[in-house]
Amino acid sequence: MTRYVLEHDGLEREYFVFLPSSYAGHKRYPVTIFMHGYGGTATGTEAEVEQGLNFYAEKYGYVMVYPQGTWFMAGDSPETQWEVTSWNHLSGNFDTGPEGPICETQYPQELCPPECGTCGKCGWTSCHDDIGFLQKLVGVISSDFHVDRDSFFVAGFSNGAMMANRLACEASELFAAAALAGGRLERGYGCTPTKKMPLLQMNGGQDRTVPFDGSLSSGRYYFSSTADTSAIWNEGEACAVELGPWLSSAIAGLDVQCTIACAETNHPSIDCVWPEGNHRWPGTPGFRGSNGYCVTELQSASMPEQLLCIPPDYTVNKWGSQLMFEFFDKHRGN
Repeated sequence: MTRYVLEHDGLEREYFVFLPSSYAGHKRYPVTIFMHGYGGTATGTEAEVEQGLNFYAEKYGYVMVYPQGTWFMAGDSPETQWEVTSWNHLSGNFDTGPEGPICETQYPQELCPPECGTCGKCGWTSCHDDIGFLQKLVGVISSDFHVDRDSFFVAGFSNGAMMANRLACEASELFAAAALAGGRLERGYGCTPTKKMPLLQMNGGQDRTVPFDGSLSSGRYYFSSTADTSAIWNEGEACAVELGPWLSSAIAGLDVQCTIACAETNHPSIDCVWPEGNHRWPGTPGFRGSNGYCVTELQSASMPEQLLCIPPDYTVNKWGSQLMFEFFDKHRGN
């Protein structure tokens, strides 16, 4: 991986690019833009996923791009301070939406990003222009690397998945498909891409941070259910509510339950629930976190307060990453 920076909206934003060993100028490569979760980092999320996402990018021949969300230091003293990173997916800074309150709690004001001024009762994410930054980033990657412009994919975990959800709707023309793991937009803010687009959702059945069924989260927030997200994704289509079973070689023999809507179209919506999983990357062992609360040495200079990551375990195949790349590979050029 290599670190890069670009300026957007008066801020220097960093991102990291992984090139597979097959990368050569005579070929055009598919690209995945992957966003870390709340409190996580660009390099930490890649490292803490078992085997690392780059392991699969190498296997499938993808260019991986890991942008970094903005951050600030929270805490009352140097001993308790920590870096709060987040993405502005637009619906994370309202108190009430089209379907009622977004939360039932008063978010701690010390965790309100300073650029927001005030976060009200429920606001919890950055107020910077992340959609503009990510749109500009797609343009930079398109011009600076040998990539297939018709095979850009967007994905993320937790708050990063929410950002991917929003970006896929706001800039549908840029992407061929989207994958959301452990995150969706707040209730009432589900969106429909302007261009028909395949969607993959992967969530843990025991996840209380962003419950897959839309129930009140452990933080006392309301997020859209996976079923509502899928239906709204294909809003206006009769197939959006006609669900059928779905299988993949990546989950053969595993206790993972997947359904598909709009199966016979070029915009299927797949919803996979891992009954025993909580708020971690699909397939990651329970004893190991996957929220990316660390950095690799490549990012340690720009985020020195973060701990260094434990290296990925390359000996065990984890189905969440494989499933995502199989899904993207099927929809290249979509």
